[in-house]
Amino acid sequence: MPSIKIDSCNSFHYEEFGQGIPVIFIHPPGMGKKVFFYQHNLSKHMRVIFPDLSGHGDSETASHNISIPYYASEIVCFMDALNLEKAVICGYSAGCMIAQHLAIFHSERIELLILSGAYPCVEDASGQILHHSGIYMADNHLNLLMEIISRSHTKDKKMRKMLSSHMKKADKEVWKQYYIHSLQYSCLDKLHLITMPMLFMYGEAGDWTNHYLKLYRNKCKHAEFFLFTNQNHQLPTKKWNIFNEIVTGFVLNRVNFTHNNTISIQRRLF
Repeated sequence: MPSIKIDSCNSFHYEEFGQGIPVIFIHPPGMGKKVFFYQHNLSKHMRVIFPDLSGHGDSETASHNISIPYYASEIVCFMDALNLEKAVICGYSAGCMIAQHLAIFHSERIELLILSGAYPCVEDASGQILHHSGIYMADNHLNLLMEIISRSHTKDKKMRKMLSSHMKKADKEVWKQYYIHSLQYSCLDKLHLITMPMLFMYGEAGDWTNHYLKLYRNKCKHAEFFLFTNQNHQLPTKKWNIFNEIVTGFVLNRVNFTHNNTISIQRRLF
């Protein structure tokens, strides 16, 4: 497992597989890179990169004063360290907050934006309850929180054990702060600044984030949307095969990775 030094973290760990188009995956609070275990299969078609944000997994805790902009800057530093001028960014759940901030404030570094279970703010009651519950449990019942999260993501016992083991490495205070800042953050008034091609994926059943699907449809006219019937929020683990197919199609039909490591957009529909 490679580790590099970036401005915000002396020991920043990540995994990468494959070659070609670089795709960086951004995880939600506590979970770390292992939540994207099934996305390793995408390495058949592209270069997939899975960082542990600082304070998560195998990366050291650089600061307890983290925020959504802080983590976005960390991804930019990470890209610099890998000599990546541009990359495709894929966010999951609260990781979409970081991905959107990157697309708004560092648009020159982002070629495509892929968001699973995205929200631009937390203005609905269900989302607020979930975030406040996460904050409380990260502070008081961390082991129970890890159990709930691992069970909600998969029925596979080995996968649950892997997720839980990785979550145990997370810094409790950083985990809590990630929840807090996801609850407080809003890019609702800046969505019009996202101009690169976008892909949204949502679960139809029991996914509180699809409350924001209509909002994104109105704000992001150039985006594409996929709604998974009879599925909830945990698409990267529960419906990974279809998730991966959609990501592959979206990326390969829009990006031409040239020999000089620059990326150009293919202007055709998927």
